[in-house]
Amino acid sequence: MQFQQLSAFKAVYELGTVTAAADFIHITQPAASRLISSLERNVGFKLFQRVKGRLKPTEKGKAFYLEVSKAYSALESLSESAADIKQSNVGSLHISAFPLLSVCYLPQLLANYLNSKNKIKLSLKTYRSEEVQRRTALQVCDIGFSVLPPITEGVASVEVSCECVCLLPPNSTLQNKEVITPADLIDSQLISGEKDDVQRLIDNAFKRAKVKVNEVIEVSLASSIASFVAEGVGIAIVDPFTAHYAQQLEDKVSYRPFHPKVLFTFFILYPSLKGRSEIVDDFITSFFSYANKQGIKLMSKGYDYPA
Repeated sequence: MQFQQLSAFKAVYELGTVTAAADFIHITQPAASRLISSLERNVGFKLFQRVKGRLKPTEKGKAFYLEVSKAYSALESLSESAADIKQSNVGSLHISAFPLLSVCYLPQLLANYLNSKNKIKLSLKTYRSEEVQRRTALQVCDIGFSVLPPITEGVASVEVSCECVCLLPPNSTLQNKEVITPADLIDSQLISGEKDDVQRLIDNAFKRAKVKVNEVIEVSLASSIASFVAEGVGIAIVDPFTAHYAQQLEDKVSYRPFHPKVLFTFFILYPSLKGRSEIVDDFITSFFSYANKQGIKLMSKGYDYPA
Protein backbone atom coordinates (compact mmCIF):
# COMPACT_ATOMS: atom_id res chain seq x y z
CA MET A 1 0.00 0.00 0.00
CA GLN A 2 1.61 3.23 -1.20
CA PHE A 3 1.24 6.74 0.16
CA GLN A 4 0.31 8.02 -3.32
CA GLN A 5 -2.55 5.51 -3.46
CA LEU A 6 -3.89 6.73 -0.15
CA SER A 7 -3.56 10.37 -1.25
CA ALA A 8 -5.58 9.64 -4.37
CA PHE A 9 -8.23 7.76 -2.39
CA LYS A 10 -8.55 10.55 0.19
CA ALA A 11 -8.83 13.20 -2.53
CA VAL A 12 -11.49 11.28 -4.50
CA TYR A 13 -13.47 10.59 -1.32
CA GLU A 14 -13.47 14.23 -0.29
CA LEU A 15 -13.92 15.84 -3.72
CA GLY A 16 -16.29 13.32 -5.32
CA THR A 17 -14.69 12.98 -8.77
CA VAL A 18 -11.45 11.57 -10.14
CA THR A 19 -10.93 14.73 -12.20
CA ALA A 20 -11.08 17.04 -9.19
CA ALA A 21 -8.90 14.68 -7.18
CA ALA A 22 -6.29 14.50 -9.95
CA ASP A 23 -6.13 18.29 -10.17
CA PHE A 24 -5.82 18.56 -6.39
CA ILE A 25 -2.88 16.17 -6.08
CA HIS A 26 -1.33 17.35 -9.38
CA ILE A 27 -1.49 14.16 -11.43
CA THR A 28 -3.43 13.15 -14.54
CA GLN A 29 -6.93 11.68 -14.38
CA PRO A 30 -5.81 8.26 -15.77
CA ALA A 31 -3.03 8.14 -13.18
CA ALA A 32 -5.53 8.85 -10.39
CA SER A 33 -7.84 6.12 -11.67
CA ARG A 34 -4.96 3.63 -11.77
CA LEU A 35 -4.01 4.49 -8.19
CA ILE A 36 -7.57 3.87 -6.99
CA SER A 37 -7.78 0.58 -8.87
CA SER A 38 -4.46 -0.64 -7.54
CA LEU A 39 -5.48 0.32 -3.97
CA GLU A 40 -8.72 -1.65 -4.34
CA ARG A 41 -6.69 -4.68 -5.44
CA ASN A 42 -4.43 -4.26 -2.40
CA VAL A 43 -7.24 -3.99 0.16
CA GLY A 44 -9.40 -6.62 -1.50
CA PHE A 45 -12.69 -4.70 -1.70
CA LYS A 46 -14.39 -1.94 -3.69
CA LEU A 47 -13.88 1.55 -2.35
CA PHE A 48 -16.28 3.39 -4.68
CA GLN A 49 -19.32 2.79 -6.85
CA ARG A 50 -20.36 5.05 -9.70
CA VAL A 51 -23.75 6.75 -9.25
CA LYS A 52 -24.98 9.23 -11.88
CA GLY A 53 -21.48 10.02 -13.06
CA ARG A 54 -20.04 10.54 -9.58
CA LEU A 55 -18.09 8.19 -7.39
CA LYS A 56 -19.85 7.32 -4.15
CA PRO A 57 -17.92 5.51 -1.42
CA THR A 58 -19.06 2.01 -0.48
CA GLU A 59 -19.72 1.18 3.17
CA LYS A 60 -16.31 -0.48 3.35
CA GLY A 61 -14.85 2.55 1.61
CA LYS A 62 -16.32 4.81 4.29
CA ALA A 63 -14.83 2.65 7.04
CA PHE A 64 -11.44 2.66 5.30
CA TYR A 65 -11.55 6.45 4.94
CA LEU A 66 -11.86 6.84 8.72
CA GLU A 67 -8.65 4.83 9.18
CA VAL A 68 -6.85 6.80 6.47
CA SER A 69 -7.92 10.04 8.15
CA LYS A 70 -6.39 8.83 11.42
CA ALA A 71 -3.11 8.16 9.62
CA TYR A 72 -3.09 11.65 8.11
CA SER A 73 -3.82 13.18 11.53
CA ALA A 74 -0.82 11.33 12.91
CA LEU A 75 1.34 12.73 10.11
CA GLU A 76 0.12 16.26 10.89
CA SER A 77 1.01 15.68 14.54
CA LEU A 78 4.50 14.64 13.47
CA SER A 79 4.83 17.87 11.51
CA GLU A 80 3.83 19.86 14.60
CA SER A 81 6.37 17.92 16.67
CA ALA A 82 9.09 18.66 14.12
CA ALA A 83 8.24 22.36 14.31
CA ASP A 84 8.48 22.19 18.11
CA ILE A 85 11.90 20.55 17.88
CA LYS A 86 13.09 23.16 15.38
CA GLN A 87 11.94 26.06 17.57
CA SER A 88 13.31 24.64 20.81
CA ASN A 89 16.07 26.87 22.17
CA VAL A 90 17.86 27.94 25.33
CA GLY A 91 15.77 30.36 27.33
CA SER A 92 12.48 28.68 26.45
CA LEU A 93 10.08 26.52 28.42
CA HIS A 94 7.59 24.32 26.60
CA ILE A 95 4.87 22.80 28.78
CA SER A 96 2.26 20.18 27.88
CA ALA A 97 -0.49 19.64 30.44
CA PHE A 98 -3.81 17.92 30.99
CA PRO A 99 -6.86 20.24 31.01
CA LEU A 100 -7.45 20.48 34.77
CA LEU A 101 -4.15 22.30 35.37
CA SER A 102 -4.33 24.28 32.12
CA VAL A 103 -7.63 26.02 32.91
CA CYS A 104 -6.53 28.21 35.76
CA TYR A 105 -3.59 27.12 37.90
CA LEU A 106 -0.82 26.98 35.27
CA PRO A 107 -1.86 30.22 33.49
CA GLN A 108 -1.78 32.10 36.80
CA LEU A 109 1.54 30.55 37.77
CA LEU A 110 3.05 31.29 34.35
CA ALA A 111 1.85 34.89 34.47
CA ASN A 112 3.69 35.37 37.77
CA TYR A 113 6.68 33.48 36.45
CA LEU A 114 6.93 35.69 33.37
CA ASN A 115 7.03 38.79 35.53
CA SER A 116 10.25 37.57 37.11
CA LYS A 117 11.68 35.81 34.03
CA ASN A 118 10.63 38.13 31.22
CA LYS A 119 13.33 36.95 28.80
CA ILE A 120 12.03 33.40 28.74
CA LYS A 121 9.85 32.22 25.87
CA LEU A 122 6.97 30.17 27.27
CA SER A 123 4.41 27.89 25.68
CA LEU A 124 1.54 26.03 27.36
CA LYS A 125 -0.36 23.47 25.31
CA THR A 126 -3.30 21.43 26.53
CA TYR A 127 -3.66 17.75 25.67
CA ARG A 128 -5.10 14.56 27.05
CA SER A 129 -2.61 12.74 29.26
CA GLU A 130 -1.87 10.15 26.57
CA GLU A 131 -0.73 12.91 24.20
CA VAL A 132 1.26 14.62 26.96
CA GLN A 133 3.16 11.37 27.43
CA ARG A 134 3.74 10.97 23.70
CA ARG A 135 5.11 14.48 23.31
CA THR A 136 7.35 14.07 26.34
CA ALA A 137 8.70 10.80 24.95
CA LEU A 138 9.41 12.59 21.65
CA GLN A 139 11.44 15.11 23.69
CA VAL A 140 9.48 18.06 22.23
CA CYS A 141 8.33 19.55 25.52
CA ASP A 142 10.40 20.41 28.58
CA ILE A 143 7.75 19.51 31.16
CA GLY A 144 4.60 17.42 30.95
CA PHE A 145 1.74 17.16 33.43
CA SER A 146 -0.21 13.91 33.19
CA VAL A 147 -2.77 12.06 35.30
CA LEU A 148 -1.32 8.81 33.94
CA PRO A 149 2.04 7.35 34.99
CA PRO A 150 4.71 7.15 32.27
CA ILE A 151 4.50 3.97 30.20
CA THR A 152 7.05 4.71 27.48
CA GLU A 153 10.82 4.97 27.29
CA GLY A 154 12.45 8.38 27.25
CA VAL A 155 10.27 9.75 30.06
CA ALA A 156 11.25 10.42 33.68
CA SER A 157 8.62 11.37 36.25
CA VAL A 158 7.81 12.72 39.68
CA GLU A 159 4.62 11.48 41.35
CA VAL A 160 2.60 14.22 43.04
CA SER A 161 -0.52 13.82 45.16
CA CYS A 162 -2.91 15.98 47.17
CA GLU A 163 -6.01 15.34 49.22
CA CYS A 164 -9.41 15.91 47.69
CA VAL A 165 -11.76 18.33 49.43
CA CYS A 166 -15.50 18.85 49.69
CA LEU A 167 -16.51 21.85 47.61
CA LEU A 168 -19.53 23.68 49.03
CA PRO A 169 -21.80 26.07 47.13
CA PRO A 170 -22.68 29.53 48.44
CA ASN A 171 -24.80 29.53 51.62
CA SER A 172 -24.35 25.79 52.22
CA THR A 173 -25.49 24.67 55.66
CA LEU A 174 -22.33 22.54 55.90
CA GLN A 175 -19.99 25.53 55.96
CA ASN A 176 -19.96 25.45 59.78
CA LYS A 177 -18.39 21.97 59.81
CA GLU A 178 -14.61 21.57 59.98
CA VAL A 179 -14.53 18.20 58.19
CA ILE A 180 -17.08 16.68 55.81
CA THR A 181 -17.84 12.94 55.80
CA PRO A 182 -20.11 10.89 53.51
CA ALA A 183 -22.75 10.79 56.27
CA ASP A 184 -22.94 14.61 56.16
CA LEU A 185 -23.98 14.45 52.50
CA ILE A 186 -26.96 12.10 52.76
CA ASP A 187 -29.47 14.81 51.88
CA SER A 188 -27.20 16.78 49.54
CA GLN A 189 -27.18 17.01 45.77
CA LEU A 190 -23.83 15.78 44.48
CA ILE A 191 -22.03 16.72 41.27
CA SER A 192 -19.65 13.99 40.11
CA GLY A 193 -16.95 13.63 37.51
CA GLU A 194 -16.70 10.94 34.89
CA LYS A 195 -15.62 7.53 36.16
CA ASP A 196 -11.86 7.90 36.37
CA ASP A 197 -9.65 6.53 39.15
CA VAL A 198 -10.35 9.43 41.52
CA GLN A 199 -14.11 9.30 41.03
CA ARG A 200 -14.06 5.56 41.70
CA LEU A 201 -12.24 6.20 45.00
CA ILE A 202 -14.88 8.78 45.90
CA ASP A 203 -17.69 6.37 45.01
CA ASN A 204 -16.07 3.65 47.14
CA ALA A 205 -15.88 6.01 50.12
CA PHE A 206 -19.65 6.48 49.97
CA LYS A 207 -20.24 2.74 49.49
CA ARG A 208 -18.12 1.85 52.53
CA ALA A 209 -20.06 4.41 54.57
CA LYS A 210 -23.30 2.89 53.22
CA VAL A 211 -24.43 6.30 52.02
CA LYS A 212 -26.53 6.46 48.86
CA VAL A 213 -25.45 9.41 46.74
CA ASN A 214 -28.02 11.82 45.29
CA GLU A 215 -26.09 12.46 42.09
CA VAL A 216 -27.74 15.27 40.10
CA ILE A 217 -25.25 15.53 37.26
CA GLU A 218 -22.09 13.88 35.92
CA VAL A 219 -19.61 15.99 33.94
CA SER A 220 -16.30 15.38 32.18
CA LEU A 221 -14.31 18.53 32.98
CA ALA A 222 -13.24 19.69 36.43
CA SER A 223 -13.90 23.28 35.35
CA SER A 224 -17.54 22.34 34.72
CA ILE A 225 -17.82 20.89 38.21
CA ALA A 226 -16.47 24.15 39.62
CA SER A 227 -18.99 26.16 37.61
CA PHE A 228 -21.95 24.05 38.75
CA VAL A 229 -20.95 24.36 42.40
CA ALA A 230 -20.45 28.12 42.01
CA GLU A 231 -23.97 28.32 40.57
CA GLY A 232 -25.34 26.53 43.64
CA VAL A 233 -26.37 23.34 41.81
CA GLY A 234 -24.79 21.03 44.37
CA ILE A 235 -21.76 19.80 46.30
CA ALA A 236 -18.69 18.05 44.85
CA ILE A 237 -15.65 16.13 46.06
CA VAL A 238 -12.77 17.56 44.02
CA ASP A 239 -9.03 18.08 43.91
CA PRO A 240 -7.81 21.33 45.53
CA PHE A 241 -6.90 22.88 42.16
CA THR A 242 -10.55 22.70 41.12
CA ALA A 243 -11.62 24.06 44.50
CA HIS A 244 -9.25 27.01 44.09
CA TYR A 245 -10.71 27.70 40.63
CA ALA A 246 -14.29 27.51 41.93
CA GLN A 247 -13.56 30.13 44.59
CA GLN A 248 -12.36 32.47 41.88
CA LEU A 249 -15.65 32.01 40.05
CA GLU A 250 -17.68 32.75 43.20
CA ASP A 251 -16.02 34.00 46.38
CA LYS A 252 -18.80 32.58 48.54
CA VAL A 253 -17.85 29.06 47.49
CA SER A 254 -15.90 27.29 50.24
CA TYR A 255 -14.28 23.93 50.78
CA ARG A 256 -13.54 21.65 53.72
CA PRO A 257 -11.35 18.57 54.23
CA PHE A 258 -13.09 15.33 53.27
CA HIS A 259 -12.75 12.12 55.28
CA PRO A 260 -11.96 9.39 54.49
CA LYS A 261 -9.01 10.81 52.59
CA VAL A 262 -9.12 10.53 48.80
CA LEU A 263 -5.88 11.28 46.99
CA PHE A 264 -5.71 13.01 43.62
CA THR A 265 -2.46 11.90 41.96
CA PHE A 266 -0.73 13.26 38.88
CA PHE A 267 2.74 13.09 37.37
CA ILE A 268 5.29 15.69 36.35
CA LEU A 269 7.07 14.29 33.30
CA TYR A 270 10.49 15.10 31.86
CA PRO A 271 12.09 14.07 28.56
CA SER A 272 14.88 11.86 29.89
CA LEU A 273 17.02 11.81 26.72
CA LYS A 274 18.05 15.42 27.24
CA GLY A 275 19.39 17.04 30.37
CA ARG A 276 17.02 18.86 32.69
CA SER A 277 17.76 22.56 32.45
CA GLU A 278 17.98 25.07 35.28
CA ILE A 279 14.84 26.71 33.91
CA VAL A 280 12.91 23.46 34.32
CA ASP A 281 14.08 22.96 37.90
CA ASP A 282 13.35 26.60 38.71
CA PHE A 283 9.83 26.37 37.29
CA ILE A 284 9.01 23.15 39.15
CA THR A 285 10.15 24.77 42.39
CA SER A 286 7.80 27.66 41.54
CA PHE A 287 5.00 25.16 40.84
CA PHE A 288 5.23 23.74 44.36
CA SER A 289 5.80 27.11 46.02
CA TYR A 290 2.79 28.70 44.32
CA ALA A 291 0.60 25.76 45.35
CA ASN A 292 1.72 26.22 48.94
CA LYS A 293 0.81 29.93 48.80
CA GLN A 294 -2.65 29.02 47.52
CA GLY A 295 -3.20 26.60 50.39
CA ILE A 296 -2.75 23.52 48.21
CA LYS A 297 -0.64 20.96 50.03
CA LEU A 298 1.28 18.81 47.56
CA MET A 299 3.12 15.61 48.42
CA SER A 300 5.77 14.38 46.01
CA LYS A 301 7.90 11.32 45.46
CA GLY A 302 11.30 11.92 43.91
CA TYR A 303 11.55 15.70 44.12
CA ASP A 304 12.84 17.98 46.88
CA TYR A 305 11.48 21.52 46.89
CA PRO A 306 11.44 24.43 49.34
CA ALA A 307 8.46 24.44 51.73
